[in-house]
Amino acid sequence: MKSFLSSVVIVLAALPATAGITYDFRTVTSGLQASEQVGHITVDGTNVRLEFDTGDGVMFRNGSVVLSHNSGATIDVLDPQAKSFWELDLSTLNAAALADMVKMTNEKVNVRDAGDGGTIEGFSTKHKVITASADMNIGTAPPMHLELTMESWTTDKVPTDAAAFLQRRLGSTGLPMLDKLIVAQSESVKGFPLKQVTSMKVAQGGGTMIEMSSTTNVTNVKTKPVAPATFVVPADYRKTASPVQRMMGQ
Repeated sequence: MKSFLSSVVIVLAALPATAGITYDFRTVTSGLQASEQVGHITVDGTNVRLEFDTGDGVMFRNGSVVLSHNSGATIDVLDPQAKSFWELDLSTLNAAALADMVKMTNEKVNVRDAGDGGTIEGFSTKHKVITASADMNIGTAPPMHLELTMESWTTDKVPTDAAAFLQRRLGSTGLPMLDKLIVAQSESVKGFPLKQVTSMKVAQGGGTMIEMSSTTNVTNVKTKPVAPATFVVPADYRKTASPVQRMMGQ
């Protein structure tokens, strides 16, 4: 089997490269979960390769590589040091299990066209602002108020399909207000996002309980040949359980 897989990789490596899009990204999060993620992305159609220089330390370690053949619906996460990988279906990562515990009322979602977003990385952009809010009850805990804001600076000079799965709609969460925000983002924010700023605030009893802000910037956008082997898991990598499976004891 290994020799067969090796032959497949060799054949793929010999195929002519096709034109793809590459770019760098940097996401900085402050507040409750301060972190920084830095890496490089290669996209060719529905094929995606995401290389983390700096990961989140939980799902993606430093140096890990993420591959997808369906724009991020399912992913293979590679650990080059250990020569191993694990698979994950992102459509299963939703909040549906919390739906019975979380009750939301007074849900509001608003989309505002902020007009010209200026020039970023040499591309003209459009600026959109989406805000959402809701009152929230979780079990027997005191009621809370949730506020979300997402700003996007997008360009139509780069194919929208080149946006990596981390910047795109990941599907339903099972929580009504968050799903409305996802739909608003998907339907209203057109183009390739060169910059995104997302903030969240949770208040309880008149005071702020949780506050987080995340900013993603895209730089060094290029069109260049991409070899098919770029999106292939090496034949000598062994498959392991995903962090989700380990957490569930599977």
